[in-house]
Amino acid sequence: LGVLVLLSACAKEGDYSPFFPEDPYGASDPERGTQDLAIGTVLSRDGVRYIRLDEKIRSQVMNPREIADIQDGTRVFLQYRYVVTSAIADFCTDAILVEWASPLDMGEIRYDMQARSGDPVDILTDWITCLEDGFLTLHYSIRASGSVKHGFSLYPGVDPHTYRLVHDANGDTKGSQTDGIVCFDVSALLPETGEEAVTLSLDYINLNNTEKRLTVD
Repeated sequence: LGVLVLLSACAKEGDYSPFFPEDPYGASDPERGTQDLAIGTVLSRDGVRYIRLDEKIRSQVMNPREIADIQDGTRVFLQYRYVVTSAIADFCTDAILVEWASPLDMGEIRYDMQARSGDPVDILTDWITCLEDGFLTLHYSIRASGSVKHGFSLYPGVDPHTYRLVHDANGDTKGSQTDGIVCFDVSALLPETGEEAVTLSLDYINLNNTEKRLTVD
């Protein structure tokens, strides 16, 4: 079993693909310095725009124009830097300046038919892949040309806390290996556990056409 350890948002530098959110500056642009990258949820309260990075961190955006066109509840991939200020809302934990924020692709949750095996996909168990803030976010690797839209669906299984990830390549399976990010709003699927950890299992077909299971606490 592939065991996923949930990590807090942290800095990352790496390559980008057509399936990654757009990075308009470059994660390590020397003109801007190395900034933190994170996955978060854009929200508003009392006229304040903020980004919830996890269950505890709520960062007020001090330059809200950078996310003016992003709707509340949207999961984003962002680059930011912390700023020191006392002028933050009492429900926020800190303040940030957003360098850029790009909405993530949202996958579908399906109940209408039995899940098929799907096209091959690998799940990368780095800091991007996480279950937090009601979203299952997956950093994946596929074979793709970069010119065809790929789809991802999540099917709740028969057994409790078991799901199947189905990748639909729309016939585009012969390209080079490339990475991307997809997230699912699973807030309605998550059980009430109190302080007790419950293991969720995600089944999929990997790039070697082998059945794999990822487990998430």
